[in-house]
Amino acid sequence: MLWYDQRECAMGVAKPELSKQEKILNAAEKLFAESGYNGTTTRAIAKKAKVNIAMLSYYFGGKEQLLHAVIERFSENLGSVFDQIERETADPVDRMIRWMEAYVEYIFENPNHARIVYRHVSVSQNPDDITKLVNEFNKIRNIVLKVIEDGIEAGLFHRVDPQLAITILIAPVNAMIVESNVVHLRLGISPVRGRLYPVEFKQKVKEEMKQLCRRFLIIDQDCRDGAATKNLQT
Repeated sequence: MLWYDQRECAMGVAKPELSKQEKILNAAEKLFAESGYNGTTTRAIAKKAKVNIAMLSYYFGGKEQLLHAVIERFSENLGSVFDQIERETADPVDRMIRWMEAYVEYIFENPNHARIVYRHVSVSQNPDDITKLVNEFNKIRNIVLKVIEDGIEAGLFHRVDPQLAITILIAPVNAMIVESNVVHLRLGISPVRGRLYPVEFKQKVKEEMKQLCRRFLIIDQDCRDGAATKNLQT
């Protein structure tokens, strides 16, 4: 994932040589984010990837399949982070807080993810195309959905609508990427060294989003203790 690559570079770790497929995916990701799907040509992707244009058809079949390969890579990378959290803790509260932190980290370090999806879904006239994108992201959404459902069942979370809760929690984070120019103006923030936001701002967003989880979703420990005592008395 991108933020791990950046850390390795900072430590002087040599990056492995990219395969042709990875070069094509990286070029397509950047161009789709900058110019949109309709504004990006296969010739431009091949030029940026420094490969023969025939390689795009050979590896991916066409521009539409390449777009979905880019989206699939996003969901696989983010899914692997969530899977690791699932393996490390079974506690719904801990999983939810760590998921929120990981989501902010991923989206801030991989801003093309939100840019491509929001831009493409907003202009696409192909219902099948949108369905494919939704199905891909449901793989991630379903992981978090299970965390919320487990928390509600265990009496740790408020009885919210899980699907709506996910949207409420991720929408502000995505908006900071998709509408970064507006956020910069309103908060007086400027990009730093090619990053949309300073690192300290990302950390602040993490803390605020974790607090939102606690206030909106997670039942306070004192309230849980009080409810347990009341149940014992009855």
